[in-house]
Amino acid sequence: MTDPLRIHLSLVSHTNIGKTTLARTLLMRDVGEIADRAHVTETTDDYVLARAIDGSELVLWDTPGFGNSVQLAKRLEGRANPVGWFLSEVWDRFTNKAFWLDQRAVRHIRDTASIVLYLVNVEEVPARSPYVPAEMKILSWIGKPVIVLLNQMGPPREAKLEAAEIDVWRQSLAPYDFVKDVLPMDAFARCWVQESALFDAIGRALPTELQAAFSELRTVWLRGRRAIYSNSVEAIARHIRLLLCASEPVPAPSLKERALNVAKRLGLAKSDPETRDALADAQAALASEAADSFCALTNKLIDVNGLSGKGVSKEILRRMKTDWHLATYSVDAASAAAIGTGLGAASGAAAAGFTVDAASGGLSLGLGTLIGGLIGAIGGLSAAAAYNLRADKKGTELAWSDKAISNFILEAVLLYLAVAHFGRGRGEWTESESPAFWKETTLDALKEHINDLKKIRLLDPDAMEGRLTLMIDTLIRSIFARLYGLSV
Repeated sequence: MTDPLRIHLSLVSHTNIGKTTLARTLLMRDVGEIADRAHVTETTDDYVLARAIDGSELVLWDTPGFGNSVQLAKRLEGRANPVGWFLSEVWDRFTNKAFWLDQRAVRHIRDTASIVLYLVNVEEVPARSPYVPAEMKILSWIGKPVIVLLNQMGPPREAKLEAAEIDVWRQSLAPYDFVKDVLPMDAFARCWVQESALFDAIGRALPTELQAAFSELRTVWLRGRRAIYSNSVEAIARHIRLLLCASEPVPAPSLKERALNVAKRLGLAKSDPETRDALADAQAALASEAADSFCALTNKLIDVNGLSGKGVSKEILRRMKTDWHLATYSVDAASAAAIGTGLGAASGAAAAGFTVDAASGGLSLGLGTLIGGLIGAIGGLSAAAAYNLRADKKGTELAWSDKAISNFILEAVLLYLAVAHFGRGRGEWTESESPAFWKETTLDALKEHINDLKKIRLLDPDAMEGRLTLMIDTLIRSIFARLYGLSV
């Protein structure tokens, strides 16, 4: 009986470039020690990335960083067996720590590594980083296939902007035939789709005898990542379904209440701080429910994607109040004076972006339209275009319009992209502004699903979630294809 096969991926770099941080991100758990000083990692530590049914494993190694690699390369230059000589020497851990750690890293690469994942700081121009050619020379003497990973690339940018930066490194490393690929892999801002590209590169770089085993291990790894993705999509679908089904009743005001409201808004009567407009109350209730749901979605996505931290509901509510497009009813003074007639309500509703169902009870514009138009006409109430007043025999209710639902989908997808690109090595989740090109790409892709959304809205609530899941899955896959040119 043979031992299960192990394929070893060894993270190697100059000291303090971010190996352990990237290891945490790739493993989706906290490992090792992270600190802003040289030689934090002094041992070679192995972690299983994937395990197949037959017991074979894909193992990620965090190694000591190269310290004084320039001096080391000079000392090894010209020797018949530079690596062998270096490993036979005795280096004191305390008096020559740099060479002692270099020796540990070199020994590990020579004896264990199947693939070397060599990490560099992309902000350092290759031509002005003397340690890079020195470490390339050391790696050439060892002779293992190398994939260069570009770290510290900053926030996500458009592909064409990143491509120029990547090309600089590819051209610089082109003379080294053992370098099989150069890929972006920022420990703070990578996405699992980019990790998938790394796995493809590893498969191409491995020797033939390891290809079959790696293919199975890649399938295991990808299955796990796709499960996380599917859980994320389903969480978004549940969130959007809740908003599609959300509504708040809006009781019809009596003639006395209408007159009193007019007097208050014209300054002819004192406002009672304990009394609020029914429409304003309904708007506030819908907004609060949406904020709570979005906060719950944030926490779910954080958890599912292997991060820590919490969404902040007050920040979400603040954003909802400021980021959504608001409009007011626009009617002239004569219309405003025509209390109870509904004159100006149609123009008011159109200006505010409302979509109103036909109502019963003899009101041609619908009771909800009448109420909304009246309130807006006389008070300048700031009413969101996102709201939709519906009236039927059961009364009038406030719900989210198609425009609002589209905005909610946009917000949810941008949230998912932010979470999916947030590396575990970065620490606890923190909310930040999404890159502008993410929003543009998402809006462009979302245009293709407007009709789908209208059809979904007509479905029974029990049937909505499955259709929403399919739509959002297709949407996000399309976004990934546009961002990275890769299918998932």
